[in-house]
Amino acid sequence: MLSRNYDIIIIGAGYTGLAAAASLLENKYNVLVIEPEPGLSQYTYYAGLGDKAYIDDSVIDFLTKSGVKVFSDNDKKWIRPLEYIVKLSSRILDLGGEIIVNTDLEPLFSPSETGIVMKGIIIREPDEHMFGDKEIIGSRIVVDATANGYLTSLVLDRLKISVVSEGLGPIIPGSQELVERTYWLIPGFIAAGISAAMIYGCSQPWPYVSPLILSGLRVFELVRTGYSGYVSNPLPPNVI
Repeated sequence: MLSRNYDIIIIGAGYTGLAAAASLLENKYNVLVIEPEPGLSQYTYYAGLGDKAYIDDSVIDFLTKSGVKVFSDNDKKWIRPLEYIVKLSSRILDLGGEIIVNTDLEPLFSPSETGIVMKGIIIREPDEHMFGDKEIIGSRIVVDATANGYLTSLVLDRLKISVVSEGLGPIIPGSQELVERTYWLIPGFIAAGISAAMIYGCSQPWPYVSPLILSGLRVFELVRTGYSGYVSNPLPPNVI
């Protein structure tokens, strides 16, 4: 039995997940953010050089609206990763969203006339002998925005989907490829940010984080327009 229900559950509280959650909440969706790690995403810190994460003009409006200060050195714009986490998390909470951390979870599926649909997540609580169900949370859409494809790998494994996970490609600063690959994997489930990049072998954008933020904003557009019936857009060569 469902303990609670949301419009959207976002797994991962990094650049992509927080951007997606803030955009969705601003447009009146009911959102829960779950960070599997013990604290808000440690991976966000690794995205910059030292205390800097570089951005371009495509995300300045979003960052300004979120209260994140943009700095400039030698024609390069950058933000502080810690400030991004704090300001976006605060904005999410102010907009009525929820954030929980340190969870072990699994996908919740349901059959439909057109196939398997994602219907939420199951939070596990380990004990001495086995993993027990702690809570079952329903959702119309689940988004994996983690830096390691935490939920995406489980979905591929459980459903035996014929997608060969290729891992991350080379570091290409400012690469937009992962934004294009942010898409539905099955009805009710979106792979975003590094999670999408890991499936399709996309290049990494470090030290620029604009593609990660734009991937989160693309999640809102995908949710707004609804599932199109395609596995990915464009269809990657590793989907059989």
